[in-house]
Amino acid sequence: MTGVAGQIVLGQAAFVGIGAYTTGLLLAKGGAPWVGALAAGIALSGVVGAGVGVVSTRIKGHYLAITTLGLNEIFRLVVLNEAWATGGPLGLRNIPRLHLPALGKSVDQQLCLPLLVVTLGCYALAVLVYRSRYGRDMRAVRDDETAAEVMGVDPRATKVCAFVLSSALAGTAGGLYVLLVGFVAPGNFTIAESIRQLLIVVVGGLGSIPGTFVASLLLVALPEILRAWQDYYLAAYGAAILAVLLGVPRGLGALTDWMVAPWVHPRPAAGEPGPVAIPAEVGHAGSR
Repeated sequence: MTGVAGQIVLGQAAFVGIGAYTTGLLLAKGGAPWVGALAAGIALSGVVGAGVGVVSTRIKGHYLAITTLGLNEIFRLVVLNEAWATGGPLGLRNIPRLHLPALGKSVDQQLCLPLLVVTLGCYALAVLVYRSRYGRDMRAVRDDETAAEVMGVDPRATKVCAFVLSSALAGTAGGLYVLLVGFVAPGNFTIAESIRQLLIVVVGGLGSIPGTFVASLLLVALPEILRAWQDYYLAAYGAAILAVLLGVPRGLGALTDWMVAPWVHPRPAAGEPGPVAIPAEVGHAGSR
């Protein structure tokens, strides 16, 4: 959303929460099967994302960031105060967890491999979208919306599609979290969580899929590694992030993109035209 499509979003945690609470409510109070509950959570997150995407066609930049920030806070307040449905500040408890006895004894062991498969599947989907026409349209809108529209790209449809895809993936994460933990609370989906997700994109490198993937592993694991420092671990966490940003200003993508360049940035096949180089004198003439 932010890296490829260029839309500044500060409410991604709300979409994760929508998927989590929808899945949890259907499992705990609706008696739905886990597949149906997860699918409903993903679908509702995508629908809300489509609505925000429509709004994003009217506003942009900091205004969009503030709007999504407000969405995150509205969601948190709703699930916090509607205790009759969501459990309020104590959270939604006794959610049936997913059990796959053939894969291990504990739930953590049983879901380790399935979650890894889903993660790699989402990564592959992100790469496919990046390489597709929709990915090119998103990058074109990000770089210059007016120029993209002149070249035949529909910026409105592109933004809505980007929001739907991003929100559906966030809803998937929320639903899987509930199936793994069996509990969900408003404190899991605060503005701080949305900012951390944005930080992952920045540290990974805007527009870099492998960089963002590596940054997510780093920023999720780093607090646990530094927690032994007790009162100083947050300072060490911030210092580590600053060291990455100062040492690699373009993000970790500058180090990881070359490893997967043949898949993310494929070369033109035989017979396909490659990029056209514009002579320098032509560029100078056009700028006069």
